[in-house]
Amino acid sequence: MLHSISHKSVCAIFCARKHFTNRFQFFTMFQYCTTNLFTDKIQTQLYAKFRPSYTDDIFKRFIDFYQEEHCDFQLAVDVGCGSGQSTLPLAKHFKQVIGVDVSEQQLANAPRDVQNITFHISPAEELSFIRSSSVDLVTIAQALHWLDLKKFYAEVDRILKPGGSLIAYGYGICSLKPEEAEHIFSHIYHEVLPSFWAEGRKMVEEKYASIDLPYPGWIRDDSLNIVKKCSVSDFIGYMGSWSAINNYNKTNSGDILDQVQHKLNSCCAMTNSDTPITVTWPVFMLMGHKPRP
Repeated sequence: MLHSISHKSVCAIFCARKHFTNRFQFFTMFQYCTTNLFTDKIQTQLYAKFRPSYTDDIFKRFIDFYQEEHCDFQLAVDVGCGSGQSTLPLAKHFKQVIGVDVSEQQLANAPRDVQNITFHISPAEELSFIRSSSVDLVTIAQALHWLDLKKFYAEVDRILKPGGSLIAYGYGICSLKPEEAEHIFSHIYHEVLPSFWAEGRKMVEEKYASIDLPYPGWIRDDSLNIVKKCSVSDFIGYMGSWSAINNYNKTNSGDILDQVQHKLNSCCAMTNSDTPITVTWPVFMLMGHKPRP
């Protein structure tokens, strides 16, 4: 997550609602203010606990790509690191890792007991605390779509060593098994929540098809998936980490997740399993090397 907003600003936005003729008009304004994302304390705790973990084969793909041009393994920078799910695996490979996020609430849930990881509160577009040409690998997970790409790419190019790598990655819309659970999820995602996502969400749904990296010859890899068997309550926890759910509940009475949980419990009641839902997230990776002189 890469943006934050003060309590005063949130209050100002909601007070401004009275100047709009209807809730949809107000929310259209509010959803484009992506600086409000992932700063709610409960939401960030759900994010840390229930968001899917990137698997070892994903990071192996990163390392294999990185080694095509570089083998120093001195410094990796994970931008938009959130609570550190994408940062921690890099510590196995690099001498030093820096996690960067603008949300103090997110970083409050990041691990602090790993000696070679440090965390910094900063926008992705302002990395002045990192020396020029000092970084071997820059990663950014599920966050590129929130950024000013021109400014971010300029900072990446400044801090990367020649031959260093930039990898932007994430996961698209998940699918569920059994089929009835997928129908319940699909209805909520595609019919109830679309207007409650911030604008950049569309790029995630398209798996960054409209985004280019700044380096010639960059590639994409869509060959991997994250697959997880989980309980209904764990999947509800994952949905609770979504900004769209948070936004929906702010503008509607009741909690939409109560409805979803009731329906999922009903359809999974006969499975006789503690983890009746299988969730699959398609992973997408954009990878490029900074050219050498």
